Amino acid sequence: MANDLIMRYQWEAYMGCLTAGTGGATTETFNLIGEGFTSFPENKNPKEYSRKYVNYKTEKTDVIGYAPSIEYSADCISDDPVVQEIVKIHDGELVGNDTHRNVITVNRWEESDGVCPAYKRAYAIIPGNKGDGTDALVYTGAMKAVGDIIPGTFTIATKTFAAST
Repeated sequence: MANDLIMRYQWEAYMGCLTAGTGGATTETFNLIGEGFTSFPENKNPKEYSRKYVNYKTEKTDVIGYAPSIEYSADCISDDPVVQEIVKIHDGELVGNDTHRNVITVNRWEESDGVCPAYKRAYAIIPGNKGDGTDALVYTGAMKAVGDIIPGTFTIATKTFAAST
């Protein structure tokens, strides 16, 4: 197993999809971001602090923060809950907290007894384009971080996240 190449499909992402319940309560269920998505790269967008001290020949740089984002492109799949959540935000022109969704990224290559290392973060879904091309209906946009990352584990069978203590 040492030095095995990790394949892209082994890095999974799940999005919290919201369902309206009785009395105005909403339920969040996590669904795989997969079917329909043709692009889903994560960019950490590190923020840097650079300076040159008088006794240095070169500049010194530190990472002082991040502005993570995920660009996406998805074919419109009528029964995929994640795609339909994005369609709802795009077509409904939702704003503010109504665009926020939790995304959990999962390292499946480190799975042990159905549990994997994972990271959870809230993102604002920023609509981009709709309908480019003449084949499938495609939605594009970005997800931009709303809060800090939460490390933890993800149980595949139950699709539940547990934050590290």
